[in-house]
Amino acid sequence: MNYLRVIRNNWKKCTFGAAVSVYALQSVKTHIEIEQHMRSFASNIQANWVSDRPKKVLVVMNPVANKKRSEKFFKNYCEPVLHLAGYSVEILRTNHIGHAKAYVEEMTALPDAIVVAGGDGTSSEVVTGLMRRRDNLCPITILPLGRSVQSASKRFSIFGVKDVAYVKSLCRALEPMLRDESQYQSVIRFDVINEDDGSDSQLKPIFGLNGLSWGLLENIDSAKDKYWYFGPFRHYASAASKSFADNWSLKTEYVYTPPCPGCIDCASAQRQEVALPSGLFTRNLFKYQKSTTEPKRTLVKNDNCSNQFKGSVEASQINISCVQNQDNFAELESQFISSLQPGWEFIKQIPQVTCSNILPNLVVKSRTIQLHPAGEMADKFYSIDGEEYDARPIKVSVVPNAIKVFC
Repeated sequence: MNYLRVIRNNWKKCTFGAAVSVYALQSVKTHIEIEQHMRSFASNIQANWVSDRPKKVLVVMNPVANKKRSEKFFKNYCEPVLHLAGYSVEILRTNHIGHAKAYVEEMTALPDAIVVAGGDGTSSEVVTGLMRRRDNLCPITILPLGRSVQSASKRFSIFGVKDVAYVKSLCRALEPMLRDESQYQSVIRFDVINEDDGSDSQLKPIFGLNGLSWGLLENIDSAKDKYWYFGPFRHYASAASKSFADNWSLKTEYVYTPPCPGCIDCASAQRQEVALPSGLFTRNLFKYQKSTTEPKRTLVKNDNCSNQFKGSVEASQINISCVQNQDNFAELESQFISSLQPGWEFIKQIPQVTCSNILPNLVVKSRTIQLHPAGEMADKFYSIDGEEYDARPIKVSVVPNAIKVFC
């Protein structure tokens, strides 16, 4: 009874002390679980995956990714694993947009592998730098260190301690490279279209793994950090702020070619060099160079490959991604969402908006697709693998089996 009387008379202090105790116990438990997992993983490496000869690995790290926590996670859980497996590690810390892209493109000799320690933007820069090279490409490993990748699990701890499952995911991401298990992956190529003659611009092309996002849903996602004071509900707050906004509509004409497994016409496509003033496509600085990337396609004849289909659409969100179809070759899937309208009906759909569960009104399967935005596009931007680019006329094409990825 005396204990109950003390708690009743000092309930605030008791509540605070209980919260601190639970946090401390949870932190100790998490630390022990992580240490046990890392010890077990290290023992497995020493027993099975130690390399006979040192292999050179370039780690491309974005030190500001995931609110400047990516470098800490890599140093604590990934770099010791690489050293233990016998790899020679070189770390490139990017310090500006385009740094990784230029560095990988201009390297005199590629390493045995490249480890991407950052978010979607860092992986896109590495892939772009590799695809612009003339020589053979090295395989890459992508670590889930970016905030967008880490938050995909929709898990968060009430007490803010490190997630054991997340540390285990970092180890799983390194396992294929240690076992030398890789596969080829298709990438998406983005070229500016010369508005004067309709040809592909010879600004250096951009390559990505995740695709293009343009419109309302992308604006909501990119603006959610401004509502940080809402904590885990900042995405909902960002969506609510757009409920009665103007300029939801994106008007664009599109031209696409049907999916093709590979044919003579694909392999013999010519890319002519055309100089354009800098800054038309992106706020970043680009050089001009003729692209030498040739699609790896089987030389068969496909009469439908050169067919073009045109249309126009007014949508609030456009997504373009690369998928593997039922015939086991890569194609582009373009989704046009036009069902969202400002007002109270949109507020009711906010849970679906934040979870990206809005069904598209039009889906286009293609090998290539061109977008020709109509109207005023001065304040609108494409998002390519999380990086913003000016909304100019653009050609999107799939490059099948372009790079080797440890996965």
